[in-house]
Amino acid sequence: MYEYIRGKIHSMLPGTVILEAAGVGYRIQVPLSTSGKLKSGEALLLVHHTINAEQGEEKLYGFLTDRERDLFRALIKVKGIGPATAITVMCAADPDEIIQLVAAADVSSLKRFKGIGPKTAERMVAELRDDFSKWERGRPVRTEAGGTPALQDDAVLALLALGYPQAKSEAAVAKAGKKLGANASTEDLVRQALQLV
Repeated sequence: MYEYIRGKIHSMLPGTVILEAAGVGYRIQVPLSTSGKLKSGEALLLVHHTINAEQGEEKLYGFLTDRERDLFRALIKVKGIGPATAITVMCAADPDEIIQLVAAADVSSLKRFKGIGPKTAERMVAELRDDFSKWERGRPVRTEAGGTPALQDDAVLALLALGYPQAKSEAAVAKAGKKLGANASTEDLVRQALQLV
């Protein structure tokens, strides 16, 4: 439902940010890897929205990078790991450390995270190891480049529609974004990226 929220940081505690956007204050739960990098002023957070129909509540989880959000989304797909546990795990360790532990099948280290028992740790390894071993070699992180994550994604999709490969499209859009800066439109990103593929 939501892709990202850009707004002014109203208040911040470890693990929680109140972001004011268009006169609405959003309470967003964040891992420490995100809250530790936020400063007062304006911020853009990639979000994951959950609805718990039984309890009648909605929650937003926010992240600074695609890699953090992708890790969160991968974790909550594992049986026995809900959003609260995923955020707890991400607060206890750096995202790259979590990825490396899963890729190395280090069940004993995974069990040290609060909410992760032996069976859940084994499921994490069984379900995520192959994917995470690819993540270790590095994945493009587009949020540091110019343009919003949504505009960057749109630019990549435009290049894919023109027949360019995924990896080349992502790399070209990332370079274009860095060159053009934060105010770049999708069209600007696509034009610049086409010169780089």
